[in-house]
Amino acid sequence: MNPVDVFSVVEPVLLLSGLGMVLFAYFQYARRTRDFRAVVRFWERRLALSRGEHAWQRAGIVMLLLGIVVRYVLVLGLI
Repeated sequence: MNPVDVFSVVEPVLLLSGLGMVLFAYFQYARRTRDFRAVVRFWERRLALSRGEHAWQRAGIVMLLLGIVVRYVLVLGLI
């Protein structure tokens, strides 16, 4: 199988799973605290995430960044 084909499949998987992980962390926070406004306005640093929620959020951000890197590799033709 061609590496470009593999990366073409991996990219959306990374992006969607990363987005899902971040949304899962925010859903868990909203369910725990009933503070839905903080989830919508996440840039105000009102979120007090638990250890588990923080881990989900960080893992999701890493997955999103990896998906973006794979996208740039595909667009630039580095592989």
